Amino acid sequence: MINRDVKFWEDVANHPEVAPSVFMGLEPVSLAPLIEMDRAFPFASANGGLIFAPLDPHGMIYELHTLYRPEGWGREVAGFAKVCFDKLFESASLVVTHEQEGEWRTRPPKSYGWKSCGEYCYTGLPKRLRLWSLTREDFYASPVGRKLKCH
Repeated sequence: MINRDVKFWEDVANHPEVAPSVFMGLEPVSLAPLIEMDRAFPFASANGGLIFAPLDPHGMIYELHTLYRPEGWGREVAGFAKVCFDKLFESASLVVTHEQEGEWRTRPPKSYGWKSCGEYCYTGLPKRLRLWSLTREDFYASPVGRKLKCH
C-alpha cells in the first residue's frame, strides 16, 4: 500500500491527461521530496494513488495530493480512497487539499465529508485555488465513512 517508488509516481504525474492538473502548465518537477518525506503516506494502487504530506510535527494534519491515470479514475480511486482515509485517520485529525478553478477532477467528493473553506484565491500559481478540509469526525459521519468500521 505504501509505495515510495519515485518512478511510479512520476510516471503517473507525467501522464498526458494528468500532468496539466499536477503541474498547472508549469515545468514538471521531481516528486521525490514529497514521496521520500519521512512522515508522508504515499498510498498506491494500480493506476495511481493518494499522497498524504504532513503539515505539522505531530502527524495530525496532512495535505492530500491525488494522482491517478485515466484508467484509475472512478471506481479504483473511490474504493481505494476509503481504505486510505480509514488508515490515515487512525492517528490524523485533519486533511486539507486544493481544488483548481476549472478542473472538476481536482474537487474532493462531498460524499466523504469534505468541506470548502471559502472561495477561489490567487496564490501566484497559474490557476486560482480553493482550499478544502476533511476532519476525522466529518469523514466517519459521511455516507462513505459510515459504511466503515465504527470509531
